[in-house]
Amino acid sequence: MNFRELTQTNEQQAVGQGDAVSQIDTAEKLSAAEAPRMSLFALCWLGIAAIAMLGWISALGWLAWRLANWALF
Repeated sequence: MNFRELTQTNEQQAVGQGDAVSQIDTAEKLSAAEAPRMSLFALCWLGIAAIAMLGWISALGWLAWRLANWALF
């Protein structure tokens, strides 16, 4: 590909970027795409991670409470 062909290709791309028809085509292609499905495995994994996170928060709170009781009394 020589310099002249490269220049013409860049000009054609620049013209096509502002074209209203190409934007409509793009929106139609995006709306026709399949919607992502919710995976049961991913949902279970997030549930397990949430339970583990709550467990760590509870453990840290319990330790802080015990430390405060020991320090104050």
